[in-house]
This record gives sequence, structure tokens and C-alpha cells, in this order.
Amino acid sequence: MRPPPPLPRKPGRSLSCSRALSCSSSAATDDTHLLRRNLSLLLSRPSIDADLCRETLARLSPRRLDILLLDLRPAIRPRPALRFFSFASERCGFCFTPRSYSILVHALLRSNLAAAARLLLIRLIGGGTSGSLPVLLDDPSRRFPEIVRALAETVSADETPSGALDTLVHVCCTQFRCDGPKLAVMAFQILVERGLCPSLKTCNFFLSSLARANDCKNARMVFDRMRQFVVLDAYSYTPVIDVLCKNHEVDEAITLFSEMESAGIRPTVVTYNVLIDGLCKKRWFDVAFCFKEKMVRSSVKPSVVTFNVLINGLVKCNRFGDAESVLKEMDEMSIAPNEFIYNTLIDGHCRMGQSSEALNLRDEMVAKGMEPNSVTYNALVKGLCMAGEMEQAEYLLDEMLSNGMEINVGLFNSIIFWLVTKALRVDSALRLFREMLLRNLRPNDSLMTSMIKGLCENGKYCQAIDIWFKMVEKGFGVNIITSNALIHGLCVSENMKEAVRLLSTMLEKGLALDRVTYNTLISGYCKEGKIGEGFKLRDDMVKRGFKPDIITYNTLIHGLCNLGRMEETIGLLHELKNEGLVPDLFTFSTIIDGYCRAKEVHKAKVYLKELASWGLEPNSVIYNSLIGGYSRDGKIAEASNLLDEMKSKGIEPTSVTYCTLMHGMCDVGRVEEAKNFIVKMKEDGLELNVVSYTTLIDGYCKIGQMDEASKVIEEMHASGLAPNKVTYTILMRGYCNMANYDAAAKLLDEMLDNGIVPDAITYNTLMSGFCKEGRMEEAFKISDRMTQENMVLDEVSYTTLVHGITKEAASISKGGIIKQGIGP
Repeated sequence: MRPPPPLPRKPGRSLSCSRALSCSSSAATDDTHLLRRNLSLLLSRPSIDADLCRETLARLSPRRLDILLLDLRPAIRPRPALRFFSFASERCGFCFTPRSYSILVHALLRSNLAAAARLLLIRLIGGGTSGSLPVLLDDPSRRFPEIVRALAETVSADETPSGALDTLVHVCCTQFRCDGPKLAVMAFQILVERGLCPSLKTCNFFLSSLARANDCKNARMVFDRMRQFVVLDAYSYTPVIDVLCKNHEVDEAITLFSEMESAGIRPTVVTYNVLIDGLCKKRWFDVAFCFKEKMVRSSVKPSVVTFNVLINGLVKCNRFGDAESVLKEMDEMSIAPNEFIYNTLIDGHCRMGQSSEALNLRDEMVAKGMEPNSVTYNALVKGLCMAGEMEQAEYLLDEMLSNGMEINVGLFNSIIFWLVTKALRVDSALRLFREMLLRNLRPNDSLMTSMIKGLCENGKYCQAIDIWFKMVEKGFGVNIITSNALIHGLCVSENMKEAVRLLSTMLEKGLALDRVTYNTLISGYCKEGKIGEGFKLRDDMVKRGFKPDIITYNTLIHGLCNLGRMEETIGLLHELKNEGLVPDLFTFSTIIDGYCRAKEVHKAKVYLKELASWGLEPNSVIYNSLIGGYSRDGKIAEASNLLDEMKSKGIEPTSVTYCTLMHGMCDVGRVEEAKNFIVKMKEDGLELNVVSYTTLIDGYCKIGQMDEASKVIEEMHASGLAPNKVTYTILMRGYCNMANYDAAAKLLDEMLDNGIVPDAITYNTLMSGFCKEGRMEEAFKISDRMTQENMVLDEVSYTTLVHGITKEAASISKGGIIKQGIGP
């Protein structure tokens, strides 16, 4: 071959310049040979030469390295190559291209270092994640496609291409849970466009992954494209038939099944099972049974899964008779039902409300040596709850807890709700509620609220507070209704300190508040007489953007009236009107009652008249307040006139109405007239209660007619009513006033025998009687009994005893002087 002609010289260029270019070209060739030699050493030596590596990399660009690596590929030893890549990237900050990394992946796979190749691909693909490799990309936004193309382009002519491609698809499907199927589809499309395809085994694995992800569209695409490169088998058709059935494309699944048979590919038992399952879900049971018969004719033995699929479909359609026939066929073929079949039957019977049949099946399972699992128990407990057999459901739930089984959150909710609202077994409910929290299961909002209410109603405020804080700590999002229920319970129990602590926590945690929260707290403070704190909360709610409503104002008005601060009450009434709010019946009822208690009934009647201007009609509560006001003032005639007035307006008197009038009459000694109201109440069909009789007894005791009081007690017993603590205390005071202390003491014993616990007022009444009589020994016995019963002696107790002792001492002293005066 003749040498090529010399390059023509450019005009004006000297001979010396041409020689310089020749020298430069020669130097570049020498440099490439040197770099190639150095790189070959770095890729083959057992240990890394750090200085040589740095020197070589300093003279290389990533693109030039690609060319050299391709040239040196046969000589690359994978372990030294891994060390070189690691040192260059981590110590020298060298950024390799996807092509360089792809050459390394191929080298690792050729040496059967599949695990190392997989890890390298994972780090290479995982852009932006921790542990991902820095890569020099043409377009950083298209990292993955560049990696796939590089891997395809670096397949050597002398190696099977499917090795790296199989690894790539496997890595995508198994290591990247969220985006894995999407990445695998993208990789597959890029590869087949370049005339490359993973192996049949990998394609089948890929199809199964897509079927599990219920990706019907891409499963069909992969199936259609792969058949251009590989010969399909039963494992190719089965996942596609499965995903078609899952997407209700059962007709197409049947067509594909027929195509499979036409191609001479024998369906497996799994192929039949997925198709039969699809047919059952479409409720095409006749066709499903035809395919079951076909598999038997084709010498494909039905498996327990086949029968499970059929029974599951039949049970869901409540065709228990047909399901029994399938069970008989299983028995004839010596195929024993498994726990899945039993669970299906148990669940079906539970849904139909046939819990006894379901429990019998559970017993049958156990008898056959099968252990019922959490699915079995969850189905049974749910069925028992639906059937209202809550005691049995609770028993099974406890059994599940003992066995450490997973429990459906809905079952916890149902049973605990029943325990706290119907069975009223708050302690049992609390135990299960805490078990839910330990398992990080969130009770539903209804249960949370019911649990808090139940605990508060049973005086278990500490436990209610504890579970509220636990739910907040777990981030379970306690809703405002639940929080308000707890605040209400604490306020009712006068535990305002804890209620305010709860409010502070809600504010700190950014939990929702509303007017109800504030109104409840204001009400709590008002009940404690701390009206100033109530007004502070009213101001705070305004600052936080909650406008006080009529309930807020009514609560504060009620608090002021209870304290007798009527001038401020009227000022607040004017304020609510100025705020555009409309006073309601409760507003006026509270103000009228407040004036009546303050013995200013004439002012109360002014607001009775104002009712009409607001379109409101007085009710029995308002009249009762006015009657009470006149009665306390001893104005019985005016009180009686109000009774006639309310009747004339069609307002029916209540037991409270009559008892209030009776009390007023008894206070002025008109007991016989008061007694007539007992007859009147009976005539009006009103139920006589303990208060009615006790009011009359009190009247007789005040005028010293203890025999008449005793007759009322007998009448009370005859009516089926038992005296209460107040009744006994009034009778004891009556006997003490009549100096019949022994009769009073007997009443105390009778109280205790009847299970009625005396209070300080009861004991003080009897103690006062003994002290007046000078029977100090009995008086001190009463005080000792109070101490034994952990009852604190109050100011009245001590004052009574001191007066008794002083009187006794004075009597002794006076007696001594007399004796001295009459002595010999």
C-alpha cells in the first residue's frame, strides 16, 4: 500500500511550523500510549496506586476516558476496576459518564459479580437519593434514559446482551418501589427500540411485576413487544390474563387463553386459577365451572386455590348451597380445605348474620388441626358485633389480644363504643382503649368523644386527661368535640385548673378551638363564683377572633346573678343588645330569678313585662322564680295570685311550682294549707317526690307537730318513696327542738341502716341538740364518729362543741357556789 500524499501546506506557513505540528502529533500519540498503559495498570493491579491514579486522571477528561475504557475492556479486571472508580470518584472528585459506569457493570457481570453490578446500578439510577453516584450527563433531567442508552450501547459483540439488561430490569422492579415499574417500562421501551430485549425469564418476571401493580396497559405493551424477540411460554401468558381479569376485561382474557392454546402452549393450574377468579368476580359462575371441568379434562389437577377461588365467589353472592357442593367435590378429590377456605366461609356466614354457623366452622378448623388466624378472628368478631352479640365479641377480642394477633381498628371501635355507651363498663373500655393506643391504632372521633364523656361521667377525670394527652402525643388529631367534652367534664367537676391547662395545651399545639370551648370554660368559672376569670376568657376569645354569642352572655349573666350583682347584670344585658344579639327566654329567666333571689321582685316583674316586646312568652320556670321570690318574702297571697295567673295563661304548674308555694306557706306556719297542695298535685297528675313530702315534714317540724311529721313519713313510705339525707336531718332537728334527743339519735341509726350516709349538717344537728341538753359525752361521740368517717369538722362543729363545754363549765361553777352557800 502506497503511503498517503503529504498534506498541502497553507500559504505563508514556514517549514519550521510544519515540523512543529509533526512533533505535536507524535507527542499526542506518545501521551495516549502512556495514558493507556497507566490506565491498564490501574485496572488490573490488586491495589490502587494513588499517585499514579491522580497523575493519570489529571491528564484525562471523562469523555476521553470512555474511549480508553472501551479499548481496554478485555483487559479490565473487575475488582481493581471497582477500586479505581471508587478512588477516582471519592478521593479525586472525578465525574464518570454513564458510558464508563456501564462498561464497569458489563465487566462485573462477565466475572459473575452480580451483587456488585446490582449495587452499582442501584447507586447509578438513584439520582438525588442518599448514596447515589455523581454522573456527568448531557441532560441532568434525563439521567435514567442516558444510563439505559449507555448500558445498551456498551454491550459487547462477544457477550450475551441480556445479562446487563436483565439486571437493569430486576433492579428497577425490586429496588425502587414507587417509581420502579415506571422506570422498568421506560428502560424496556428504550431497549426494544434499539433491537435489544431482556431474556424470556426476565420478561416474564417483569410481566408479573406489572400484573401485581395492576398496570394492564403496560403489561399488554410489554407482552406484545417481547414476542418479537423471544418465544412465549405459559409464564408469559398467565400474568397478562391475570391483569386483564383484575381490570374486568375477562372477555379479552378468555381470547388470550384461547390464543395460548392455539399456539400449543399448555396452560398451568395458575393460568386456570386466575381466569376462574376473574370469571367468579364477574359472577359468570357457569363459565367458571366450565373452565374447571376443562382443566380436569386437560389433566391439569385443580388445586386448593382453584376451589378457594370458586367458594370465595359463591359465598360473596350468598350461594352457600353451591359452596357446599364444591366442598363435597374437594372431599371426593381428597383435597382438604385450608384456612383460606374456612375464613371465606366464616366471613360469609358472619355477613349473613349467621354467627353460630361461623363459630361452628371455627371449631371445625381447630378440630382439623388448623390454627385460626387474625383473619378468622376479625371476621368472627365483626360478625358478632353486627349480630349484637357483644359479650361474645368481647370474649373473642380478649382471646386475640392474648394471642398477640393483629386486630382491625374497626373492631376495637365497635366493642369499646358498646362497652362505654351500652354496657357502661368504663374500666373494660379504658383497658381496650389503651391497648389501641399501644398498637398505634387511632380510635375514631365518635369513640374518642364517647370515651372521654364516659370517663368524666364516672368521675375518672385523671384517666380522661391521660388518654387525651396520649392521643395528642401520638399525633392522632383530637377533634374539637372531644376536647370540648373533656373541658366540660372538668368544669362540671369544678376542676378548673386542669381545664385551663388543657386549653393552654390546645393553644400551644395549634389545636382547633371554638366558641363552645370558651363558653364551657366561662361556665366553669362562673359556677365556681370566679366571674372575673370568666370575663378574662371572654376577652381572650375576642382577641382570637371568636365573637361571643348569646350563650357566652347568658353564662356570664347567670354568674353575675348568682353573686347578686344585678346592676352589672343589666349592664351586660345592654351590651349584648348593642352587639346585635337577641336576648332569649333563658336570658330573661336568669335575670328574673336573680332579682327574686335578691328580694327585688318588683324589678323582676319589670322584665316579665319586657318579655312580650321580644316576642317571648313566660314559662313555668319564670313563674316558679317569681313565686319563690314572693314566698321568701312571706307574701303568700301574691305568690298564690301568680299561680292563678300562670294557669289562666295555659301554663301548667310543675312539682317545683307547688313545692315552692308549700315551702313559703310552711315558713309562715300555714302548714295545713300547704298540705292541701299534696292533694292538688295528685289531682293534676303530678308525680309526688321526696322534695314534696320533705317540705311538708319541715313545716310540721317548725311548728313542733312531730306526730304530724311522722304521719307524713308513713304516707311517704306508703307511696313507695324513701326519705333521703335532707328528710332525716330535718326530722332530727325537729326532735332536737322538742328536746327529744333520743328520738333524734334513733333516726341517725335508722339512716345508717338504710345505707344513707350522713353529712356534716346531719351530725352538727344532733351534736347541737346534745350540747344544749348538756350531754357532752354523746356530743363528743358524734364528733369522733365524724373523724372516723374522714369527715372534716367545720366551723359549726367546733362552735357547737365550744358552746356546749362553756355551758357545762358555767353550770358546774354555779353549782359549786350554791353548795358553798347552803353548806353547814
